[in-house]
Amino acid sequence: MGTSAVWDSPAVRDAAARGDAGAVIRAVRNARGWTLSDLAARCRYSPSQVSRYERGLSELSLDARRCFAAALGGIPPQLLGLGSPEHVPDPTGDPVTDLAHLGRSDVDRRGFITSAFSLPLAVALPTHASAAPPPHRPVDAGRIGTVGHAEVTTVREVINAFTRADERLGGGSGRTAIAEYLATDATAYLQARPANSRVRAQMYGAVAEVARLCGWKAHDQGRDGLAQRYYLHAWQLAREADPAHGAFILRLMAHQAIDLEHGRHAVHIAESARAAARGRTDTTTLGQLHLAEARAHAAAGNARAARTALNNAERSINTHTTGADRPWWASAMGAPQPLLTTHTAKVLADLGDPAAERHLAAAVSRWDPDLYPRVRALNLCDLAGYHAKRGATEPACEAVIEALELLQGITSARARKAVAQCRGMLTPHRHRGGAALARTDALAAQWLNTAN
Repeated sequence: MGTSAVWDSPAVRDAAARGDAGAVIRAVRNARGWTLSDLAARCRYSPSQVSRYERGLSELSLDARRCFAAALGGIPPQLLGLGSPEHVPDPTGDPVTDLAHLGRSDVDRRGFITSAFSLPLAVALPTHASAAPPPHRPVDAGRIGTVGHAEVTTVREVINAFTRADERLGGGSGRTAIAEYLATDATAYLQARPANSRVRAQMYGAVAEVARLCGWKAHDQGRDGLAQRYYLHAWQLAREADPAHGAFILRLMAHQAIDLEHGRHAVHIAESARAAARGRTDTTTLGQLHLAEARAHAAAGNARAARTALNNAERSINTHTTGADRPWWASAMGAPQPLLTTHTAKVLADLGDPAAERHLAAAVSRWDPDLYPRVRALNLCDLAGYHAKRGATEPACEAVIEALELLQGITSARARKAVAQCRGMLTPHRHRGGAALARTDALAAQWLNTAN
């Protein structure tokens, strides 16, 4: 089958729309009429390893994605999370209009590739506090008229409601609805006449958080190219309202780069975020930026820098800051203490520190299963993976089963990836036999089939 016919294959298009790189590899291979051995012969992996990548049982590293992109030949690299997204609306130079276009395109599903994460875009960010703000746009008060504190409060309440639903149901729940709200009401508020300069800054910050939430939901659904674009627009609006708020958005982009195994670029973004916020926000919020920096350095293999940043994060976050002293947008992104426990565990695990096990267990207990089932489940998967790597199958199985119970009814590509990885790490131990391993594998397979 020719390249264009492969691209037109319904199976390939469906896999691409879901942002599932393993399914894309399988669909393209099948469209070409290749066996697992045929594809394995064109890359450095065995047929069984190719099968594991296709089924999501092994993590597709950046090198693996590049290898498959070359082996499959002629397929747009964006399908495997490489390169830059295509078919996005042309920028107008007005950040508000561009954001409305992005939200509308997302709602209408206009076919631009949403699984690609563009490194050049992230690296080129003018992240320092001295960067020029977005150009001021002409005021168009025709649709709404004057907006005041009531409208700002309304936007914040919408954010809170969608955030609570996101925590309980996953990024797939309400994603189109919040994108629709962003493309219509939220951006219209920015086009109206603000009651005063304070309201203007507050509204820019509030709409930045709507864009940030859209990006977060896209990231949770595995649509990282789309998430990055939302984050960039959120950053543009946020830094005009408050440079520290813009820095906090960059923190999310650093974490996204870590998740996608771009450790060196995550360091650049995290360091820039911390520098931009220094002296502009409270100690606890600054501590969360130190925490992102610690994660980035650990992911990049910089052990000493990671521990230094982690110590700074612990000292800052443990410094008492009342809720009234914290910016509202910092509180909207989660409580700092549970986040400190979770990310400390991840840093120590990346560094191979034996204390990671204790911190991973503590991280699970930090999250209320009724309010934060997805976060607790992801922490359980981290704990399960730690045990599985060390051959401790019994506690690993217990953690996976508890995670699966929490994930019932949750739509999250991140959760699906975490469960698939745990299942993959336990598979080599199945030769030992045992009811726990068999039951865990069956439950994980059932949930993955349902969540796919």
